[in-house]
Amino acid sequence: MKTRIEVENMEPNQLVSWFMIGGYAYYELGDRVMDDVDFDYLVIRLKRHWDSIDHPHKGLITESHLDAATAYDIEYPTIAKCTAWNYLREWNESR
Repeated sequence: MKTRIEVENMEPNQLVSWFMIGGYAYYELGDRVMDDVDFDYLVIRLKRHWDSIDHPHKGLITESHLDAATAYDIEYPTIAKCTAWNYLREWNESR
């Protein structure tokens, strides 16, 4: 699973990707790509860097998503879905 250290080392645009991947894994697949505390830290970093982010899916995330630290009602792009699924498959196979 993604760790706080990995979240700390993510570029601002990567935070958007992992917010989507994490949300999809949790809400749609019933699994996690990171612990809740690490997802919360990702949200803190995402909020901190929000103005410098130019990720193509940034517009799918609202201020209310960030305030609640949730991605439960996002329309996830296909790339986030596929990445979450692949990440979880590879992580589970490696254990």
